[in-house]
Amino acid sequence: MTSAELPEYLTSRIVPEEDLLHITWMRPVSTEEYREGLHAIKQLILDQSTRLWLADSRRLSHVTFEDQQWIIKELIPLLLKSQLQKVARVVKADVFTYISFENMMSKAQENLNVHVQMEQFTTVESALGWLRMQD
Repeated sequence: MTSAELPEYLTSRIVPEEDLLHITWMRPVSTEEYREGLHAIKQLILDQSTRLWLADSRRLSHVTFEDQQWIIKELIPLLLKSQLQKVARVVKADVFTYISFENMMSKAQENLNVHVQMEQFTTVESALGWLRMQD
């Protein structure tokens, strides 16, 4: 899948030498678009053997509880089969969004034995810095 095959509300930049995928959500989306977009991103991650994923989600609205449950049930099990090691999510400085995502990831780590490192940031620069840090 190439960036041309992504829905119009997503942009991507691949940095092959770092196995890095940088995705930007360009506008708020409906539940259907959100899930369609995540399916397209998942395919890119699998096709490109992505290790590092930066998701700029600042333009997204709040992710609904139903979408969070869908992510845990449908998306994360597929990503467990990938090379993904770190996910950095860039969000607006909003406590509710931050806590909501943290709760979802805690459930995923407990229920699905997820070992991917995930962090949230308010700037792309800090997210990239963390993704590029060697463990």
